[in-house]
Amino acid sequence: MLRELGIDHVKVEPLAQRLGVTKGSFYWHFKDRRDLLRALPEFWARRQTDPVLAHVQSTPGGPIDKMWAILEFIAREDPDQYDNAMRAWAQFDPDVATAVAAIDDRRMATARSLFEEAGLSPADAAFRAQLWYFYDVGEHVTRDTPDTVEERLERAAQRLKLLTSDLRGV
Repeated sequence: MLRELGIDHVKVEPLAQRLGVTKGSFYWHFKDRRDLLRALPEFWARRQTDPVLAHVQSTPGGPIDKMWAILEFIAREDPDQYDNAMRAWAQFDPDVATAVAAIDDRRMATARSLFEEAGLSPADAAFRAQLWYFYDVGEHVTRDTPDTVEERLERAAQRLKLLTSDLRGV
C-alpha cells in the first residue's frame, strides 16, 4: 500500500482487509498504526538490503566478482519494490529520512569497500561507489529500469564494465 498509494493510505483497516486478516490480528503484531510505521524502515532494510549484503559476503572471488554478485542479485529481484516509496516518505518524515540515510550509507560502504579491495584509494573508491549507487537509485526514481531480468542483467554488465574496466587486472 505504501508503494501503490503512499504513506497516508497505510492504515490499519484497509491494510487488514487487503491482507485478509482481522483488525485484532493486526493489533496482535502492532500496538497501533504508529507502531507499524516505525517498523517499516526496518522491514525495508531486512527485505531490500540485508539479503544483498549477506549474498555478497558469501560470494567467492575477488571484489569485481562480488560487485557482479550484487548487480545480478538486484537484477533478479524487483528493483523498485520499496525504495521509491521509502524515499518519497522520507521527504516528509525526519525519522524515516534518517533510516533511509542509514541504509544508503550501508549500501555505499559495501560498494566503497569493494572498490578499495580492487585497489582504489579511499577517495576514489568512495567516488566510484557514489557513481554506482546514484546511478542505481536514479534509474529507479526515473523509472528507467528495464522490464525483464535479462535486460536488467545486460545493463548491470554494462555498468560494471564502465565502473571497473581499469581494474580488470586487479
